[in-house]
Amino acid sequence: MNSADIERRVDALLTACGREITPFHKQLLMETVQLICHDQSLADIKMMARTMAEIRQGLEMFSDYTDRRKVSLFGSARTQPDDPRYIQGRAMGKALADAGFMVITGGGGGMMQAANEGAGEAQSFGININLPMEQKPNPVVADSPRHFYCQYFFTRKLFFLKESSAVILTPGGFGTLDEGFETLTLLQTGRNPPMPVIMLEAPGDDFWGPFLRSWVRRLKKDGLIDSEDDRLLLHTDSVEVALEHIESFYSNYHSFRYVGRWVLLRMVRPLDDGALERLNAEFSDVLAKGRIEQVYGWPQHDDEGTEHLPRLRLQLDRHRMSVLPQIIRRANALAAR
Repeated sequence: MNSADIERRVDALLTACGREITPFHKQLLMETVQLICHDQSLADIKMMARTMAEIRQGLEMFSDYTDRRKVSLFGSARTQPDDPRYIQGRAMGKALADAGFMVITGGGGGMMQAANEGAGEAQSFGININLPMEQKPNPVVADSPRHFYCQYFFTRKLFFLKESSAVILTPGGFGTLDEGFETLTLLQTGRNPPMPVIMLEAPGDDFWGPFLRSWVRRLKKDGLIDSEDDRLLLHTDSVEVALEHIESFYSNYHSFRYVGRWVLLRMVRPLDDGALERLNAEFSDVLAKGRIEQVYGWPQHDDEGTEHLPRLRLQLDRHRMSVLPQIIRRANALAAR
């Protein structure tokens, strides 16, 4: 079957769905059919089928909660309930739930269970992983409709970050470090919307301190990361400070998107002219060209439910993406004056 035949059959199948079809619906089905028609190994087809199933399952699970902000908390599965770190993780989960946030974890024991316990079943998600050393779901999410298994780490991490408004890193091993570094890489490169990242530990623990004082300091000294990149992180042993850091980020900032070369920061309330001038004066050095502008109703087609929001439009130097959280926090402060 040639490409033209495939396209005709795809068009017919999409028409039979009885709903509005976008080019992306067609592209999704075309790519799937072409993958099947080409001579791929059974192992590759099996991988793609499992990947699509996991993505579909995750999208369906989260679809009823798109209006709720969520925080992903990462940490060791080995931490015991009497450990101060566990107690701190449980307190963090409770504080988040009390403030209206839902909590996403890897669904296992240790720090994941602590955060789910604190948040409670109704405010918790668990995205588990199939491992040779079986990772059982913790009792909070085991029978919850907000728990599912992934075969692959990359689909699991996709949902951790896609659905989160903030990330909290608690003490953990290679898995936690992997999740933390991936989060920072995506923020640094602009591949994930800006959001708070918090390194949380128990009072007096200083688990993250050596990492920040040694490795991050060395990366900056050697010019391997930018001088602002460490400002993507907040290091604290206080649940209250961590919660305030997240809440203040969304005190006026709503959401983010790209439109071509433009960065759009959707805001809940507009900035007055003086505040906008101040913002431009403070951040003109990180713009690729032009100014930070406040626009309404642009672009013409925006994500559903956001059309009415004022937004700040700027062409940011793409090597300075880690400055975005600073712009957001300053815009929040100027709007509150």
